[in-house]
Amino acid sequence: MAIAIGAAALACGATGAALYRCRPRDPIFEVQNIELKGFNVRFAKLMAVVDAQLVITIKVINPNVAPIEYTSTTMDIFYQGVLLGQAIVEAGDQGPNSKEVIQVQAKLDGQKMTKNLKELLTDVRKREMCMKSVVTIKGHARLWKWTHDFVVHVESTIKVDPVYLVVIDQDNKVHMELAPLVS
Repeated sequence: MAIAIGAAALACGATGAALYRCRPRDPIFEVQNIELKGFNVRFAKLMAVVDAQLVITIKVINPNVAPIEYTSTTMDIFYQGVLLGQAIVEAGDQGPNSKEVIQVQAKLDGQKMTKNLKELLTDVRKREMCMKSVVTIKGHARLWKWTHDFVVHVESTIKVDPVYLVVIDQDNKVHMELAPLVS
C-alpha cells in the first residue's frame, strides 16, 4: 500500500514537472545592432529632407517546447512620441527552445524628425537618444495535432548613441495573449 501511494505521488510530481516545463512562456526580443544603410535626399515644402535607411538586427529567443510560426507584421519606431518610421518583420518560423537573429529594414522619415529638432540636437550633443518601438506579432504553435494561437505585443525603449548608432541600453516589455486550444 505504501509503495502504491509513493508511486502515485511520484507520478503526480512528474506530471506536474512536465506541465510546468511545457507552460507557455514569453519570447524574448533583444535589439543587438542598428546599422545605417544609407540616406535618401528628397525635397518637401521648399526644403531638403534626409531620410535614413537602417538595418535593425534583433535576437529572438523561443523558450517554449513547441515550434512557432508567425505572420508578417510592421514595427513602428517613435522618437519623442512622433512616429518616425516603420520596419517590416517578415513572416517566419522558429524551432523549439531556440535562438535566431533576424534583420529588418527600416526607413526613418527625416521630415518628421524635424518636429523635435531641438530635442534631437540636444540628444546628439549628449550622444544618447531614447527611441521606442512597438510591434504586435501574431502566430501559432503546433504540438502534435493541436494548434495554439498567440499574440505577442512587444514595446521596447532603446537608448542609442545617435552618432555611432550603438545600442546603449534597452528595456523590453512583452505581453503574450494565448487563445484557447484548437485541434
